Amino acid sequence: MGNLLRCLIILLFPLTLSAQQKVVAELFGLKSERKQKLYDLSLEITPQGAETLMLGEFRDTLGKVVVTEKGAAAGDKFVSYEIVRSQTGESGRITLEGDKIKFEYEGADGKKKSSEEKLKGILLCTSNFAPFVLSHWDQFQQGNSVSVRYAVWDRLETVGFTIKKVGEAEVAGEKLMELQMKPTSFIIAALVDPVHFWYSDKDKTLRVLKGRVPVKQMKNGKWSDLDAEVVYTKVQSAVSK
Repeated sequence: MGNLLRCLIILLFPLTLSAQQKVVAELFGLKSERKQKLYDLSLEITPQGAETLMLGEFRDTLGKVVVTEKGAAAGDKFVSYEIVRSQTGESGRITLEGDKIKFEYEGADGKKKSSEEKLKGILLCTSNFAPFVLSHWDQFQQGNSVSVRYAVWDRLETVGFTIKKVGEAEVAGEKLMELQMKPTSFIIAALVDPVHFWYSDKDKTLRVLKGRVPVKQMKNGKWSDLDAEVVYTKVQSAVSK
């Protein structure tokens, strides 16, 4: 189950969008108190007709792109998600066609796998996470939990999660709402730590995330899953060339 939350990030773009925007974030070792910087993340979010398109790039400390994510959402509804993880040579794609969720995966050895399952309940992935939070904001503030099916690209399936408000915080005078995303299965929950998100009450923008991220970390000569603290540092409108 170590890879279960691998793709939970990262296209968690601003919750309100009327023009192309760019988001910048830094990834730190989870228990390093923001002293061990591991990766940089840049996101570009572009409205296109009824959909919102997203492009995310993770770069290592030398500036090399190690993971690329692309996604599309229509309002708070999932449309598509793609990932290329050059670190491990893997790639994946998820699409929704009618009531069918279709998964495609290619491993480092070039072997391809695919699967599909019927849509049941709320389908969630990085592509539509932020608009999902916005559309359920009042429910979270009232203490209600929301059950979702999260699409996991390298498992070729969806997994049940429950998202709910678990606290509030105030940082530098800014009030934050803390959300927790936890597997609904007791067995999986015993093996996988929940992911925590801190959103600004003022503009409903994600400030901090702690949990599993798509990039990996080299340990003992092999790529290992990474739990990190992701700090979102800037949101700005893109300048047209």
